[in-house]
Amino acid sequence: MDDTNDLLYSTEASATRVLFYQGLNDINLFVEDAGMEYLYETIFKRLLGANYCISAIYSLGGKTNVNARYREFGDKIGDTPNFYIVDGDFDRYIHKEDMIDAPNFIYLQSYNIENYFIDENATEQFAKGRLKKLDSEIKQLVAFQEWKQKIVSQAKKLFLCYCLVQKLNIPEPTLTRGPYTFIDQKTGYERTDGAYMEYWKHILSIVPTAENEMESISAEYESINGTDYFNFICGKFLLTSLFCHLEAVTKSKLRIEDLKWHLINNFDITKLDYIRVAILSSVSRP
Repeated sequence: MDDTNDLLYSTEASATRVLFYQGLNDINLFVEDAGMEYLYETIFKRLLGANYCISAIYSLGGKTNVNARYREFGDKIGDTPNFYIVDGDFDRYIHKEDMIDAPNFIYLQSYNIENYFIDENATEQFAKGRLKKLDSEIKQLVAFQEWKQKIVSQAKKLFLCYCLVQKLNIPEPTLTRGPYTFIDQKTGYERTDGAYMEYWKHILSIVPTAENEMESISAEYESINGTDYFNFICGKFLLTSLFCHLEAVTKSKLRIEDLKWHLINNFDITKLDYIRVAILSSVSRP
């Protein structure tokens, strides 16, 4: 990242932007993802409709920075309500005591915003534009539910390892390894060369009690979400898997950014109704 972007997305620059746009927003939105204002603008226009003017969105480059802005700005700036949207990550399962409990500080119920893009109908419509077949044929070819259940089942063990690493503050890379460390680019599913097992043995060599630790994490997760581990898997990881799966299905070279943009504009927005309700319950409109 160059010096210009460092300045643009520094928390100081974001604070300056908040003051600059004071009075121009009906609500102030603070989010984690640096450089993703366009994404959140698109989502919140779909979520809230045309009733709310959002001239600026403040992307702060990490949950720590969002937390800091919450402590600085609180519920409102002047008469404008503030809302802080952060990733769910693993917080509910290993850092519950550190979570901010406030109506306007919203933790995503899934791992991150990309989880919500993983949508059956939007995926099928994307594939339909490439394959030019009828809906019934597309549904059979894409086999979305089968793909989703299989990759979530395969990724569960990997993300339990990642969660354990974070819980115990082990100096080991997790998502920085990149999805293709474990995803087969030709299928979208788990690689068959033993990459995960090698990683698991490595974690076990560091934490001999890893299995017991992960059982405890699983119990905590299931007490909140039940036995579907979709919310536990990073949405970026799932999006990469889906992209590879669709390349295999369509037998064509695709661009993941095209898929992502299509999904952003077409996923079932009601999956984020809990955010809309939180905003509407805190904002009075004439």
